[in-house]
Amino acid sequence: MIITDQEKQNILDFYKACNEMIEGRFILSDTKVANILKCVVKSEVLYDLYSNCMKGFKFKNVLDRSVASNPANGGYFVMTDDEKEIVAFVTCLLLDVDKKNINLQSFVTENFFSPDGYNISYNNFAITVLVAYKTAVKNLIGMDENGNIEQVADFSKNQVTIDETIEKIETDKNTKILLANLIMGIEELHNAINEEPRLKYSEKEELIIVLKALNRAVHLEELLIINALLVPLEHFLKKHKRLNKLYENIKLLIADIYY
Repeated sequence: MIITDQEKQNILDFYKACNEMIEGRFILSDTKVANILKCVVKSEVLYDLYSNCMKGFKFKNVLDRSVASNPANGGYFVMTDDEKEIVAFVTCLLLDVDKKNINLQSFVTENFFSPDGYNISYNNFAITVLVAYKTAVKNLIGMDENGNIEQVADFSKNQVTIDETIEKIETDKNTKILLANLIMGIEELHNAINEEPRLKYSEKEELIIVLKALNRAVHLEELLIINALLVPLEHFLKKHKRLNKLYENIKLLIADIYY
């Protein structure tokens, strides 16, 4: 990928937003989280990277594996060392903080507690999570914080398919964040369907076909088809509480984006 001066600036803005959250404290953290996410969706390189890293990624599984309450972790938060997984995990974490699904202060206290006070706990979080995130992005795209480029990897060919909508729909930054949430929601539902033991193989196949058709309809902005495809999903999933909850989230996101 050939990187433009504007795209280089977008990436530098992302590093700056990360540094502001790393070097700051909990105060105004909501704004700092939103600034990082806005930088991700503004940059073609960063958004392509996020979409690529989300392929096959299961946020809840990685979260459960990492948290300090996991008995295997000895009371500590254990960050993955896979850089693509770091990018997917931290972006999803920030999205959930932005959506108020995760309370950042509680997350920091529960996973990075220090008897020396909350500021030290936050610093532990920043070093473990945010510095690792920024470093993973730098290594994967090949551009440092001074704008020096070793290589800029082209992740656009391996994105989660729903990301194709970005090229077709003129959106503002808030809508692109909703689309990022939709990517995560569809991937989570896809994974959950594959793992649901109460579904027959034939039912799983049928649901995956419907999800792929829904993805295509979103890509084409075919609202009548989108509405039609939601009907069989609702019919199949209403009997499965966990799957239905994921489906309802997708339905709300679609409504927010297209209506």
